This record gives sequence, structure tokens and C-alpha cells, in this order.
Amino acid sequence: MVWWPHTSLNSVGPRQGTALRAAFDAGLDSIIVALDSVPSADSMRRVRRKYKRVEALVEHFAPGVARVLNGPLPDDDDAPPLPLGAPAAFQRGDVAVARQALTRLRNTTHLITVSDADALDAMRVEIARITTLGLAGVDVTTPDDAIPEAAEAIEGMRSVARSASDNDRSRTGRWIEVDTTLRNAAIQLRRDSSFDHFDRLAFIVQFAQPAARAIIRARTSLGGRIPPRRTLWRDAAASVFDSGAFDASAFAPEYAPASTTALVTLGRHLFFDPRLSGPQTRSCASCHIPSQAFSDGRARALTLNDSGRATARNTPTLLNAAWQPLLFADERARSLEEQAGTVLASPGEMQSSASLAATRIANDASYRLDFARALAPRPDSAISEMSVRVALAAYVRSLTTLNSRFDRAARGDAGAMSAIERGGFNLFMGKARCGTCHFAPLFNGTMPPEFASSEPEIIGVPDADQGRAAVDHQEVHRFAFRVPTLRNVALTAPYMHNGAFATLDDVVAFYNKGGGQRRTLTLPHGALHLTGLERRALVAFLYTLTDTVVTSAGTELR
Repeated sequence: MVWWPHTSLNSVGPRQGTALRAAFDAGLDSIIVALDSVPSADSMRRVRRKYKRVEALVEHFAPGVARVLNGPLPDDDDAPPLPLGAPAAFQRGDVAVARQALTRLRNTTHLITVSDADALDAMRVEIARITTLGLAGVDVTTPDDAIPEAAEAIEGMRSVARSASDNDRSRTGRWIEVDTTLRNAAIQLRRDSSFDHFDRLAFIVQFAQPAARAIIRARTSLGGRIPPRRTLWRDAAASVFDSGAFDASAFAPEYAPASTTALVTLGRHLFFDPRLSGPQTRSCASCHIPSQAFSDGRARALTLNDSGRATARNTPTLLNAAWQPLLFADERARSLEEQAGTVLASPGEMQSSASLAATRIANDASYRLDFARALAPRPDSAISEMSVRVALAAYVRSLTTLNSRFDRAARGDAGAMSAIERGGFNLFMGKARCGTCHFAPLFNGTMPPEFASSEPEIIGVPDADQGRAAVDHQEVHRFAFRVPTLRNVALTAPYMHNGAFATLDDVVAFYNKGGGQRRTLTLPHGALHLTGLERRALVAFLYTLTDTVVTSAGTELR
């Protein structure tokens, strides 16, 4: 297990103490003391609230400890995967495990320095954690704890801010705005702690966003260069809801060249070229139709040269595929480059291969020139199996659309969403529990705030398809499938991996009943008991995630 990240740990010897580290130590001590007197579940809930006060720093300095305490639990590479949604120490009330993890951390805090930069970086990420996971109740035992725990996390960050400014008055200026915005956020969370009725969008716009921006301004004022990292959520972005917050190249493999206009244009030409298929009658765009949000409107895609026969699965949209670390419904591809090669080689899809496609188009003088221009000055700029795949991937990676009415509302446009749509977002994140799998703001299964992993889910859609288990042969993954994006979902019917549901109303009705009838589900919530008005509001919100206008050639995206 990884206990420490790349932060200010010095394994050589103790580091000089700071007020920030003293505050961290005190917070850990209070949890350990509380764990020594936990006679009931209610007591463990109080311990969790104490943990929330130091969560930002624990996640920053010791993410392995955070997983043991509060999940999601990591799989051991040498052991079968844990059951999906397996609870961590706090969720299962395991006092011994929690105490051991916290004591081990507390015994090593003398080896770290908690600098201003560390504290601000941790707080920036904690704001994202609260607005994407905390407000959705992802890690709580009971939904009623979600909003109060978010308030505790905010108060914990306020304690950090006050410790920093009290220790050195010369630093007060950079912390005062941070503390003020956090105080306002905490007041709002305590003003209405109802899980079902708390206005999450108003909180994000009026309180969380100002706090995130104050934190990034304070971080910038420290000067110095923030070490660059290849992460989906850009380090320079204050909030996950900001325009330009995400880097479409984050999940590209190391061998992939940087996406340029020339490379994307080349990939687009390949995407529409039927010569890539075996019989030269089908292009990528034959199934991923731009005017249909790069899906095909069918329950299941038709196989190539087999009239009327369908494949096993629905054709997913390619819009925003760049935000997913694993591709296909069974998560068998780790990059868009790998996905492109797999689709080309599939007997039911393209009956070809990247190598065959490269051989064919190598005879085209215009393609030879385009490849040379797009990949120069790389030594491998010639047409090859690899260059075909990276060009196709670059085009798909360019199909990112994060400017829906919801995005504009989250950035402060009060008129972008109606009252019923705003209520639908609150249901999505609250009572309907959609946000516990389709994580805002990407609304897919890429889990914030690290945005590095995506866990498949078992929801019980009627089908014999084995899902992820057919790939990794693990029983716990039988009938588990990737969580797809809900962005542009109003344009991509029918739904589910097998197209089982024709409309969004059908999908909402399915979840309202508690999902399917399989014995093992990762939907722990049971029936949702949504009223007719609530179901309509939820669907209305989903329509606000539409943000694409495409021509039949797929050249216009906005």
C-alpha cells in the first residue's frame, strides 16, 4: 500500500515543526482519542466528523491512510479485486483498523513539513472533493451526514488558515480572503443541512467557487513554480467547474505525440475514410455518426456485412471520451490509441487492422504528405500501424465539449438553467443518488478529485453479458460495466450497454425501482421513491448537459 505521495516527506530525519503541522497533529490526536471511546455507530459518526476536519491534509500527505479509513479501498495487484463498493474502516465501523492507520500516520508526521503551499494545495483539492463527492454523499453511512460532514471539512480548512496566519503575521494578507470565503461556505452548509433540499448549485456558485479562487490566488502569491504533473484536472485551475479545467491529453499514452491541428485534421480524414475497414465499405463515422452525437441511435450496433444482425452492445458516444481512463463498456482498453486498434481489428466492426489500413492508405500521395506534416519531425512520421492509431485517437480526443447550460450555470450564469432544472441537479446529487456513480462535473465514472480511475458498476440491466468479468475473469466483476458519460445523454438514446431502455424516462424509472434484480448490485440505495414531478425534474436537468451542435461532417463543435 502507498502511504505517502510526492509531498514534503523527508525520510532522513525529523523536520522543523510548524504551526500548520502542529494543527495537523492535534487533529489526528483528537481522532485517535475519540476512537478509544466508540461504543456505538453514533459515536463512529462523530469520529468521522473529526476526521473530516483533517481530511484535506490526510489526503494530501497520506492518501493510502485516507483510503483505509474512508475508501475507496485499493485493489491489491497480487490478490483478487475487492467487491465493488467495499466499505473502508469508517463505513464498516472498524475501530481497530482505523486506529492502527491513524496511529501509524501520527507516528510519522515529525518527518514532514506542512508548508503554506502544501496546505493551499490540499485545500484546493478538498473544495473539489466536497463539491463533487461530499455533497453527493458518496462516502457517508447515511445521507443525512453528507452536508454536516462537508461543513466540518470546511471548518477544518479554516483552522489551517488561521494557524498559518497566527504563526506569522506577514502571511495574514494571503490567508484572510481564504478564511473569509471558507467561513461563508461553512455558514451556508449549516444553514440548511437537509440532504434532499440543500441547494447544491447555489452553494457551488456562491460559496465553493469563491473559496476555490481565493485559494488559488493565495497559492499563486507564494511565487515559485508549481511542479507540472500530467493530470486530468489541471493544477492551475482553481475549480473543477472552471472553463478549461481539464486536459484532454492526460490519459494519452507516453508514445502519443502532442495533438496539433494537423494531427487532428489527419485523424478526422481517417475517421471518415471507408478504406480503413476490411471490405472498404464502412468508416468509423458509419457507426459514430456526428449528427447523432457520435452514436448511431440503435440499441445495438449492426455487424459489418451481416444485414440485420446486431452486435452485443450499444454504440457509445465519442464525445468527451478523452475524460475516461478506460474505454469500452467492459473497460478493456487503456487508451484511445488502443481502442482504435481494437475496433479496426474487430470482425463485427471493421474486419481490418491498423496495419492493413496503413498499407492501403500508404498508396495515397496526399495521405503520405499529411502524415509527414502531422508527425514531423518525429522519425516515425511515415504511415504505419502506430501512426494510424495515434491520428485517430487525436481526433477523438479533440471531441470535448464542456460548455453546456449546466456548465454556464456552475460558472455563474443565473439564467442558464430554469428552476425545475436546478431542482433536477439537486435531485441528481441528492435524493436520486445519481452523483454517487456519475461524478460531477464530467458526469462519468472518472472519480474526482484525482480523476485517475474508474470503477465499473453492477446495476442489474437484464442481459447475459458478463461485462468486465469477461476481461479480467474476476467473479466480483460479473455483470459490471463502465459508468458512461451523461453529457449529451439527451442525444444518445437508447441507453445502457445493450440499449435496453429507449428513453431517459425509462432509465429514471429503472433506477427509481432500485435497479435490476441481480443478487449482487453496486446500487446500495434501494428504491428511490421519486415522485412524478421529481422524475421529470431529473430528466430536465439531464437535458442541460447537452452542449454539442454538429454538422453531418462532424466539423462543428461548440
